[in-house]
Amino acid sequence: MTILISTTSTARKIMEVFRYFRTRKNEYLALKLLLSKRSLWRDIKDEQFNESIEKLIEKGYIARMESPTGWRLLGAGDAYLKQLER
Repeated sequence: MTILISTTSTARKIMEVFRYFRTRKNEYLALKLLLSKRSLWRDIKDEQFNESIEKLIEKGYIARMESPTGWRLLGAGDAYLKQLER
């Protein structure tokens, strides 16, 4: 069963960063950490990146945080990451 339905490859890359840093449900990923990986994706434009973040927020995978600045991993995002571990 695929949990992350009809998302872009950019959204999948973003979720892979959560996986890389072993982020779990209700933990957060700092903006600096995500942007450090994002700089390696030369083929992804800022607009694509921002749209993918918004899609992940809309689908309940992540939530934006202001203090500290970053994104919190939500239940749906945690389930997706667990699926990848199988």
